Amino acid sequence: MNSQIKALLLFIITFSAIFFYAKSPVGVTFAKQMLKKVDLDGLMPQSKDTTLTLSIVEEKIEPDSTAQRFLFVGDSMVEPLAYRFYDYCKESGDTMYAVTWYGSTTMAWSGETLDYFIKQARPTFVIYCMGSNELYSKNLKTINESLLKMKKKAGDCPSIFIGPPNTKPDEGLNAEIAKVFGKKGYFDSRNIEMERRNDHLHPTMIGARTWMDEVALWMSSDSCLHPVVLNKPEGKPSIRIEHIEVMKVKDKGRKLSSPKS
Repeated sequence: MNSQIKALLLFIITFSAIFFYAKSPVGVTFAKQMLKKVDLDGLMPQSKDTTLTLSIVEEKIEPDSTAQRFLFVGDSMVEPLAYRFYDYCKESGDTMYAVTWYGSTTMAWSGETLDYFIKQARPTFVIYCMGSNELYSKNLKTINESLLKMKKKAGDCPSIFIGPPNTKPDEGLNAEIAKVFGKKGYFDSRNIEMERRNDHLHPTMIGARTWMDEVALWMSSDSCLHPVVLNKPEGKPSIRIEHIEVMKVKDKGRKLSSPKS
């Protein structure tokens, strides 16, 4: 018989003898000494003793309290939101420039118009709000490319995206926004209960205040990628803001008014 096979058989026999002896209730005496049993169960790891609880604690990000220069751009949703956000900025010592481009899309904002306003406003923080004009677009590849361009144009400047407040399922627009800007860089507006106009999409001025209050609360929490201090305004809301730029899709004029002193 092969020596290797013999060695293997001897090992198996020896191990089996030890195992059955350890399990046997009967002791064995050798050279007038009782051989000590080995508690095999005691050698086996117990789940209650070996369970490791791995706790991952995210470091809480404190809101930035320095004065901000916000550039708030997008489609027709920006205008009513900007009135409320202006009050937040006034209360918190920030500056806001808002540009509402009626009928615009992510593709429209991914071009030179955005370059112009970023250059003019020199923002420390960019807020995008659009998508209502392309809720049912299936051209997600183009939307994704446009969103990436917009994010890139902001450069090192923090940027977030306020999603459209659609009440019906879109064709994947919100999913693309979340994919590009990330969970903490995208505010999902679809579940906000707000008063709306007769078109059932655009908010009334009261609805816009409700919507913007939710956005501001998110922006000042660690649920936002770049939280900032935003003090909730008290008293009568502003009615007119001189430094909101209003354009139509066909407009080619370039102008950005100075903020109120």
